[in-house]
Amino acid sequence: MDVKKIIVGGLVSLLLSLTCMWVIVRITGAENLQVNLSTIGLNTILISLLMVVASWVVDSLKLKILTTAMGGHIGLWGAFRITVAGSFVAGITPFDSGGEPLKVYFLHKRDLSIGSATAVVTMGALLHGISRFILWLISPLLLIVTGTSLAFSATAKTTIAVGVSLYVLLMGFVIAMALWPQWVEVVTEKLFGLKAVRKLVPQSLVTTILDKVKTSVREFREGMIRVHERGWYAVGALALSVLYWLFVISVPVLLVRSMVPQVPYTQVFFVTITVYVIMAFIPTPGSSGGAEAGSAYFFSSIIPSRLLGGFVIVWRMVTYYFTMLAGAIVLAMETINWSMNRPQPSRVE
Repeated sequence: MDVKKIIVGGLVSLLLSLTCMWVIVRITGAENLQVNLSTIGLNTILISLLMVVASWVVDSLKLKILTTAMGGHIGLWGAFRITVAGSFVAGITPFDSGGEPLKVYFLHKRDLSIGSATAVVTMGALLHGISRFILWLISPLLLIVTGTSLAFSATAKTTIAVGVSLYVLLMGFVIAMALWPQWVEVVTEKLFGLKAVRKLVPQSLVTTILDKVKTSVREFREGMIRVHERGWYAVGALALSVLYWLFVISVPVLLVRSMVPQVPYTQVFFVTITVYVIMAFIPTPGSSGGAEAGSAYFFSSIIPSRLLGGFVIVWRMVTYYFTMLAGAIVLAMETINWSMNRPQPSRVE
């Protein structure tokens, strides 16, 4: 792991997040901030933190189930550490892209092959995305059933349409990758078949890389077949993915309802899941800056402007900053433990 990249990513995400929150507070009124925070209350914040921890536990159970489906073994505590550490790295990399490779790395260290570990993480990400989209599709139905209306501006509607369209395309890409992993072999072979690459890379190294890619693709395909054969594992993992998102969504619901009790639950649910769908395409580390601005923009449809600053600050502190703190501690512990247990080269006198 590149410590320098981790530090830079963390600092960039922190700077973007704090700057955006400062702008929001300046626009909505700094004099309202203390009142807003007191309105939320300590009990609500503590319960929200428990919801975040519960989401980690549920995500860890999903990782454990999928690892078992692949024929591997991992304890709940080990899965918990991988999940929290992965959330930290995702939070400091663009598009939250760093979490999955770290999970593959840690699973491989626990004796899963690269292909099987990749299959576990890919299936987890796929179920994660499917469950989020399912909940987004259900949310308008909840508004209709409860007779609740929610008005968005034309710009907001366009943003939602673009975000959902991109989300569907991304899900299609992940599904295609899971069904046809052979494309990795094809792309790799074509890449190393280029004249410029052949001049720079020795043939022996090319052969070694291609062999490793073919082995990983074969192991990935075998892992996906094992999950398909054990369908109930996938069903259980999907149910846990849905439960994960319900815990995540419960945090804004608790915060908004504590600030504006008359706002219907269904409105908060719809706005929250919409924000999380769109956040998937914010290119900054951990969606920092975009998450704060986007939440302020969309939640302004149900929260008075004078309350937005307090809501955004507490929401990001409870969900993002708390995760970053816990993830940094876990990752540091894992790194120290690995360094201490790494075999030392023998010294010849």
